[in-house]
Amino acid sequence: MCSTPLASAHQKSISGILLAAGLSTRMGAPKQLLPFGDNTIVETVVDNMLGAKFDEVIVVVGHHALEVQAQLGTRPINTVFNPDYREGMLTSAQTGIRALESSDAFALMLVDQPFITSALIDQVIDAYVHTEKGIALPSYNYKRGHPVIFDQKYARDILALTPESDGVRTLFKAYGDDIHYVTVDTANVLRDIDYREDYERARKEK
Repeated sequence: MCSTPLASAHQKSISGILLAAGLSTRMGAPKQLLPFGDNTIVETVVDNMLGAKFDEVIVVVGHHALEVQAQLGTRPINTVFNPDYREGMLTSAQTGIRALESSDAFALMLVDQPFITSALIDQVIDAYVHTEKGIALPSYNYKRGHPVIFDQKYARDILALTPESDGVRTLFKAYGDDIHYVTVDTANVLRDIDYREDYERARKEK
């Protein structure tokens, strides 16, 4: 279950949006469903999100949607289907944002980053609620990582992005002065699983 909602302590409700709709072209198999520890990759990431201080968790599905939903079972999440998942990650971010109801902010997370723990997520959440900046994200060795938390005011900007844009990264360039960088001591905020060798290495470390 989710931790005590932030709203009671900070008067800011934050939703976590997991982008789990991709084709996994480079992996050659749906990485959402690959075994990871005692579960699958998607279950591991969702459980890390549920263990953090999000007020709700939204999972955007697309490729192998029914299998992903079945794998997640009865977890307390809101699952939404992105019919345009073949057109790229931006469409999944937009689908997740459209599913928001009354959050003050939202975080975008990627399904192939199972090493981002609940504690790492909470480190970014805590930094966000104590800053006046509208965007917060972790930084390791001066590289941007995930999760990225956006104030609700940026939802309209992301929804207006087109496939020809640089995706959500466009906002980092346009609103650089409104970003709060959270320095972390682990590269796990950068690490993803794209290729089979990435996956095999990650399984050995799990």
